Amino acid sequence: MTLPARDKIHPLLRPIAEAAATKPSLAQVTPAQAREGMAQRTATRPPGPPIERVFDHLIAGPHGDIPVRVYVPAGASGVVMAFHGGGWLMGNRDSFDPVCRHLANDSGLAVVNVDYRLAPEHPFPAALDDAWAATCWVAEHGHEHGLPGRRLAVFGESAGGNLAAVLCLMARDQKGPAILAQALVYPATDARQQSESLEAFAEGFMQRKADVAHAFDTYALRHGVPPTDWRLSPLLAPSHANLPPALVITAECDAVRDDGEAYAAKLAQAGVASTCVRYLGMLHTFYGMRSQLDVAANAQRQVAGMLRAAMAETTSPP
Repeated sequence: MTLPARDKIHPLLRPIAEAAATKPSLAQVTPAQAREGMAQRTATRPPGPPIERVFDHLIAGPHGDIPVRVYVPAGASGVVMAFHGGGWLMGNRDSFDPVCRHLANDSGLAVVNVDYRLAPEHPFPAALDDAWAATCWVAEHGHEHGLPGRRLAVFGESAGGNLAAVLCLMARDQKGPAILAQALVYPATDARQQSESLEAFAEGFMQRKADVAHAFDTYALRHGVPPTDWRLSPLLAPSHANLPPALVITAECDAVRDDGEAYAAKLAQAGVASTCVRYLGMLHTFYGMRSQLDVAANAQRQVAGMLRAAMAETTSPP
């Protein structure tokens, strides 16, 4: 297979890719170093817009309190559960704050930014357990905090996209909260790590093949979780029928691109209304670069528009 030319990368992202290529991979740094690096990168981004009401809260989970940050614009008609990226190893509600503020502002929906537990301290299924518990809490108790929690959607980026996708499967199978829509941004969907894009963009495109392997390993595989477990690999779920309508966004120059696109195709084959958009020239993590890239702003507005429309098109669950 011929490796893609570096000139596929958007000109504004080439310096970022070149700088990333000189730095160690995730497997070569400690979790604390990885988290500090992500905190430094996201801290340089401009804050998102002001929202009418923003508050931090602790949700009682089965294994301890789950921190969340809630953004409530005036007249919110639904709630989006938001799950940050970071390979299940890094990231938090602060790193995801600008993205969530823009989502609330662009969509007019309330957003719950979930600070789920991270590996390696808390391996699979800790992050998923927290995501599920937070979603169930909003559905059951959100009204106590002025949230229209009976009208739910999910949104996630990268590892967060994985959690959002799995939540939809869980909600269907366990007769959990009714989820009206899912927006998945370059989601990790297949822990078998066999896609062509994983090889094509293994080095020099910001996220390495080695980073993907380390994330899956640290979160689940080294703890005895088989890569075929659908709670880790939602692409491999026995059925994808009767899931919420989906928007899947992928980046052209991204090792996990094919897995996200395969998931969108799997949903469509099962009869789910599914839209997949590949953003050309983009790298993994481009979605949060709104201040640097008009394309990122477009992608964020696309997610907000899809979720807003899905809320408007469906009736409230009983």
